[in-house]
Amino acid sequence: MFLPLFLALSVSCTKEDDEALIQDLLESSWYLADGALRNHDASTHVPRGGISTIALVDTIPYVRWVRWIERPVVREYDIIITGDSADVTIRAYFHGTPPGYGFFVNNDPLEPIYQRALADSVLRRVKLWRDANNRWRLASLTVANICTQNTDHPVTINEVRAYVASRNYEFVVDNANTYFEKNALPIFYPDDTVEVTVICSAQDDSTWAFHHHGTGHRPGIGHHIRQPLYRESTTAFSRTWVIAHDSIMVTPAVRHSGVDVLGWQTLFGDVNAAYYSRAWCLPYIVLQPGEEVPDDEE
Repeated sequence: MFLPLFLALSVSCTKEDDEALIQDLLESSWYLADGALRNHDASTHVPRGGISTIALVDTIPYVRWVRWIERPVVREYDIIITGDSADVTIRAYFHGTPPGYGFFVNNDPLEPIYQRALADSVLRRVKLWRDANNRWRLASLTVANICTQNTDHPVTINEVRAYVASRNYEFVVDNANTYFEKNALPIFYPDDTVEVTVICSAQDDSTWAFHHHGTGHRPGIGHHIRQPLYRESTTAFSRTWVIAHDSIMVTPAVRHSGVDVLGWQTLFGDVNAAYYSRAWCLPYIVLQPGEEVPDDEE
């Protein structure tokens, strides 16, 4: 009688230990940690480009905006361990209630700043494996899929494409449930110039897409840049991304990027307009040719 009980307790303790180790890794890894959260707060930058670029596409009207998210943000981990592998679903919720928090926007220099309540959910999935030294390692991960809850105007991202013409390199994500191994994440060289294209839409409204990049997984790592893309059509946006502008001094390095799509009324509506958006966030790797993909932790 005592032996089965002892074995059951041992298995339970081992499971709890593994779950704690996995959670510690997810909260410290520079592929995850606070990357998505730190992508979701920033100031805006008006796009600038050459004459030929401006002649071909539409630039964004005047708008300045920022999200202020209530802290702390609590993550929920659903961990399923099967032998030496684990599947994890990470959920979190971003809330902001005016006047202290929320989405703040000014779309007319002569008008006041409008404040909108925000309530976004976050979902990401991760696969892990246990190595010969009994350490848990990242195997693959999905985008962090961030979307507004209970909105009448749900926003959809259909595709994000990053293309480096100089070496004919392309990365595409068209499904928030697609898993990417580390060596299949976007990999850029410090001198790359990347053409980013986003296909997106919103129910009963139009949208505008923004691009986040340069963000680290924790404060003190990287710096957050957010720029609006140029509109090529009602549902297509694009912009050139110069990797050198991320000011990454030491390679290999991991940073976080995100495509952030906001509803037109959210950006340009009056005081009565509501907030709605969707963002896909994913880590990217910057390295020199011949360097290896970084390990799970810096």
